[in-house]
Amino acid sequence: FTFYILHFTFFLDAVFSNTNSKSYHLKIYKPMLYRKYIFGDTAAYYVQTEGLGTGLCLLPVSVSADPDELSCDSMVQVSLRGAYNLVDYTQGVTMRNMSSVLLTIAEKRGEGDTVVPRLADGQGNEYIHTLAYDAATGVFCIFVEYQNHTGKEQVLESLQSFSLSGIFAPSAGRITDEGLKLVRMTSAWSRECRLKEDEFCDLGLDMSWGRYGVKAERFGQVGSMPNRGWYPFAALRDEASGFILAAAIEAPYSWQMEVYKEKETCALSGGLADREFGHWYKRIGAGESFCTHRAFVRVRFGSLEDACNDLLRYQDARLRLPASEENMPVLFNEYCTTWGVPSEENIASILRAVEGIPFDYFVIDCGWYKPDDCGWCNATGDWEQNKELFPRGIGAVAQMIRSRGMLPGLWFEFEVAGRDSKAFHKQEMLLSRDGVTLTSKNRRFFDLRKPAVQAYIEEKMCDFLRENGFGYIKIDYNDNYGMGCDGAESLGEAGRQVAEESLLWLDRLEAAVPGIVIENCSSGGSRIEPLRMSKVSMCSFSDAHECNEIPLVAANVSRVVPARQSQIWAVIREGDSIDRIVWSMTAAMFGRVCVSGDVHKIGAAQKAKIREGIEFYNAVKEVVRTGSIAEIYCDVRYYRDPHGCQLYKKVSADGRRMLLLAHFFRRPYARAEADVSGWRLAGAYTTLDFSLQGGALRFSPKSEYTAGAFLFEKSE
Repeated sequence: FTFYILHFTFFLDAVFSNTNSKSYHLKIYKPMLYRKYIFGDTAAYYVQTEGLGTGLCLLPVSVSADPDELSCDSMVQVSLRGAYNLVDYTQGVTMRNMSSVLLTIAEKRGEGDTVVPRLADGQGNEYIHTLAYDAATGVFCIFVEYQNHTGKEQVLESLQSFSLSGIFAPSAGRITDEGLKLVRMTSAWSRECRLKEDEFCDLGLDMSWGRYGVKAERFGQVGSMPNRGWYPFAALRDEASGFILAAAIEAPYSWQMEVYKEKETCALSGGLADREFGHWYKRIGAGESFCTHRAFVRVRFGSLEDACNDLLRYQDARLRLPASEENMPVLFNEYCTTWGVPSEENIASILRAVEGIPFDYFVIDCGWYKPDDCGWCNATGDWEQNKELFPRGIGAVAQMIRSRGMLPGLWFEFEVAGRDSKAFHKQEMLLSRDGVTLTSKNRRFFDLRKPAVQAYIEEKMCDFLRENGFGYIKIDYNDNYGMGCDGAESLGEAGRQVAEESLLWLDRLEAAVPGIVIENCSSGGSRIEPLRMSKVSMCSFSDAHECNEIPLVAANVSRVVPARQSQIWAVIREGDSIDRIVWSMTAAMFGRVCVSGDVHKIGAAQKAKIREGIEFYNAVKEVVRTGSIAEIYCDVRYYRDPHGCQLYKKVSADGRRMLLLAHFFRRPYARAEADVSGWRLAGAYTTLDFSLQGGALRFSPKSEYTAGAFLFEKSE
């Protein structure tokens, strides 16, 4: 990088003074540019604004900005107990810009592509702010560490992972928010990561006539399912100029993101949910510290897909996966075959049926532990294998799977106890809230902080997997303990501690079973946030197993989860037509193919079509894995009654190959062609009628719910 020193000064010799009489005095300074750094195509401005602290603004290098007009506020958004709000009318609206943010840069550390200023308030509260640039992707990683050097306990009520300010719409030719849009991703069960875009004026975020009166759009979720309501992502974009600032945050527990607006520019911040939003505060003893999770930010000109591609490549590069995962093996999971009643007998039947189909992993899903008198869902927690279902023991079945050349996997929901288990009544092992055992319908939650619980799970899960020869675990999680629990100074802090312990089990599993493949499932995709995803091999993208909208959800998830981690199911039924099999197999090609269903009942032609689909997938895996999303066209509005089509393009890293996935739902179709000029068709897996004419791939669907996968190579 390069940097320019425009002004070098400690901005406030004393930002505020707190005397015994509780009087406060603010020294007023005009905006001042401290430093400007150039990282690739992005300029980083460190700006001091009177009465609001030292801010950070990231803009494309081609955008000129006068720091006097950026209205930056502090890049460290923190609220310590006893702080007061610096701006009127913000109580109950936001915890940003409390007096705790009045900080000066006391020291600048870091070198190369990293800037690490130490900020202080002169009273012993210090913050290490890290901005680390990745040249390969253009992505910045940002996080903050609080250090308590005051000599007494302090209480954090908010500390955000990142805060960027001075954001405006470059297309207007002046500093304004006019034209800015907020892009988010709504998430619900079987509806993960659907785009929602709102113009600032529609959210009431446009500036008032008096440049006064804070507006804040604060969103997130409370509880232990971080991809619920919203995915932890936000982008601000100016469509007219192509400017986009996209951010995602690590968020294993309650989280928030916030657009803050008062003057001509706006700010975007995000991190752990604060006291107002997430019932969180944390005591930090003298000499102690607390570090946020990481945020990932990309600023550029381009499309939303361009920004998401950059963030995806950054996430993919930090993965450390088992060797068995390098070739993106194809899976079979028996859940939609046995529906929670797996047994040695029916698994043997399935193994005979899939002989000749190139599956690499075979996963035994829920129910292997269930007593005879109840179902799988409420029997979690005791983890005793059912001897009626597995008379020779489940280890013998794992060995049978290995003998067929497949890696055996097993399902656990180790963090909860179901109502029909003995563990459900062991209150000393379970979470409580206000002294009452925390119950969500038929589930209670183990207190993962307790040594006795850790020893129990080590024996029931880690030892069991190792002793029975399993090399794959599917971790499910089907409920949520919400605002938090007992056992810490606040409900939110206790809930955060339990979530952190949950993440530690991923490390313990790897230590117990070296090379283990870990799948992250939570009623589908309810825990696919960046931190957990960085520690697992793959995720269940959704619980949308058999429904027609699978390709819609899969395409949405592909914007935030690397393709080699996104496991998508192709459930095959006895009565499926060849059209339907192609539909299902093609839908799974957005990520990792996982087959389930009536494979023991289907005919030779159906099996042949599955084999053909896997062979095509194996031929395009590298495009799926390392390619960039070039286009997602989708005109479907209602997922449960989908009319229209979706066309999805992905181009290989070397730009030489392109995969096009086409799904036609119910009529009418507003678009039935894709631009493929400059490409030649190299292969197809489809039942669609199509033709190539004048650089266009034209479709003629004869029936509804037809699909195809098309491989193109660059024309010489």
